[in-house]
Amino acid sequence: MTETASTHSKLGNAFILRAIPTLIAAIVITFSGNHGAVIGLVVFVGFAFLVAPVLLLSIPMVPLTGITRITTGIQAISTVSAGAVAAATLTGGLPALVLVISIWAAITAAMELYAGYRSTDRVVAREFLTLGALTALLAIVVGVIPMNDVYAVGIFGAYAMIIGLFLVIAGISLRAGVAAPVATTSTEKSA
Repeated sequence: MTETASTHSKLGNAFILRAIPTLIAAIVITFSGNHGAVIGLVVFVGFAFLVAPVLLLSIPMVPLTGITRITTGIQAISTVSAGAVAAATLTGGLPALVLVISIWAAITAAMELYAGYRSTDRVVAREFLTLGALTALLAIVVGVIPMNDVYAVGIFGAYAMIIGLFLVIAGISLRAGVAAPVATTSTEKSA
């Protein structure tokens, strides 16, 4: 197994681990009867406090190097910080929810897009660019479009479901790339 294949496999594992709390947040929002801002903030706090350690663990686990290491570290710090702010503003209502989610999503999207842009590995770049684009879309939608509680919480839940499923698929794809090496055949005719 080559070093690139090993890195892809480990990054696939990290993506799958990151998908678990993301999908839990999506499921909690989906099956919650109350889509008030407090519920959205509580779910975001749980999501942030579970995702941040996974991001930090992925740095040595993969191992991430260079700009990807820095951007993942910034993502982890911004995620736990956003979770702390959300926990401190549970009674802040819709303005607190919109502010926390839109700022967190903007920072996270910028880091993922930059990591994807700077990556020399096309497979890894594609995954980070897709994650960054989807997260940027969340930041734009929540930050720009006027929201009520139900829409804001629902959009975060939909984002969590889409990202969670994408992380699982990307993780499995990265791991499968290791198990299925590209076959090389020679089709040259002998003279």
